[in-house]
Amino acid sequence: MNNKKYIVLAGIVFLALIAIMSSAYIVNETEQVIITQFGKPVGEPVVSPGIHFKIPFVQTANYFERRFLEWDGDPNQVPTRDKRFIWVDTYARWRIADPLLFFQRVRDERGAQSRLDDILDGEVRNAIATYELVEIIRSTNREYQVSEELTEREKAEVLRKIKYGREKITQAIVEVAGKRTLALGIELLDLRFKRINYVEEVREKIFERMIT
Repeated sequence: MNNKKYIVLAGIVFLALIAIMSSAYIVNETEQVIITQFGKPVGEPVVSPGIHFKIPFVQTANYFERRFLEWDGDPNQVPTRDKRFIWVDTYARWRIADPLLFFQRVRDERGAQSRLDDILDGEVRNAIATYELVEIIRSTNREYQVSEELTEREKAEVLRKIKYGREKITQAIVEVAGKRTLALGIELLDLRFKRINYVEEVREKIFERMIT
C-alpha cells in the first residue's frame, strides 16, 4: 500500500511540475507577447520583461519582435513622369507598434512582409511615375562641371534645378505608406532607394555615347 501511495504522490508531483512549467513563460527586453486561447487573443499585450504565467495547455504565448525590422524590396522596372524606364531597388525599416492589431491583421512577420510588399512597392511605383528622373536621382542643386562635348539639350538637363529631390520623395512615400501600415499595427520608420539604374537598353546607349 505504501508503495502505491508513493507512486501516486510522485505522479501528482510530476503532473504539477509539468503544469507549472507549461504555465510559465519568459519575456525578454526585445520581445512582446500576445496570449491566445484556442487561437483567439485574450488580454492585453505583454511587454514587460520577466517571468509571466498563462493557463497551461489552453493558452499559447505568441512572441513578436520589439526591435526594428527590415523590408527588402525586389528590383522593379518603373517609368518616370518623363517616360524614362529605370530599375528601382528599395529597402525600408519598420517595427511592430501594436502587437495585438498586428496579430489580428497579419498574424506574423511573414504575413507582414507580404503586405509590405504590396503597400511599399505600390507607393514607390506611384511616386516614381509622379516625378521626372532628375528629381529622383538628385537630392540637391549643387554646382556641376559640364563637359563641352555635351549637346545643349544634355547640358540643360544636367544644370536643371530640382524642386523636390530624392529625400523629399522618399519622405512623401513614408508618409503615405505609413498611414496604411498603421492599420496593420506596423510603424513604417524609413524608406530608401537602395539602387536606381537605367534599364539595359538605355544603359547600353549611354555606355556607347561615353565610349564615343
